[in-house]
Amino acid sequence: MFQTLAHLRFLLKATNQHGVHSPFIYNYVTKCLYKKEKLHRNKGFNVILKSISYFNVKTAFVTNKELKKHIKNNINYTNTNVDFGYLNTPDLAVFNSINYHNNTMVFIHNIYKNKQTKQVWEQIKLLNKVTVTVDVFYGAAVFFRKEQAKEHFKIRL
Repeated sequence: MFQTLAHLRFLLKATNQHGVHSPFIYNYVTKCLYKKEKLHRNKGFNVILKSISYFNVKTAFVTNKELKKHIKNNINYTNTNVDFGYLNTPDLAVFNSINYHNNTMVFIHNIYKNKQTKQVWEQIKLLNKVTVTVDVFYGAAVFFRKEQAKEHFKIRL
């Protein structure tokens, strides 16, 4: 029931590329997220695989074995100076353990799984080091770009 209500609230507030005023996020949405190719049946994994290709990821923090099977690039798996990070659910301790740089993207799956995951997601968005988030309901992309104003986007897929 929580997920159904959360999804309805999300749909009421979400926008498409026309509600995005950041060139970086506009390009990410139009050239990556809205790209027609379907790389996985799971919508969250599909976003991840498209993003890894779009950002040309070389180093990643991924603990999910199923996701690792679907990543086809030659990626070095580590938790230091990563280009891409993956969390199956919002977890502040794990999120803070990732050694990110200015162009790192962290994807957090299942942000609306229950009230607790939603609360942790809200805490992550408030962190000073987080500048931009893109919530697609199935998960969210988190960016640390210093040149970007702090903004949070909800994008319909």
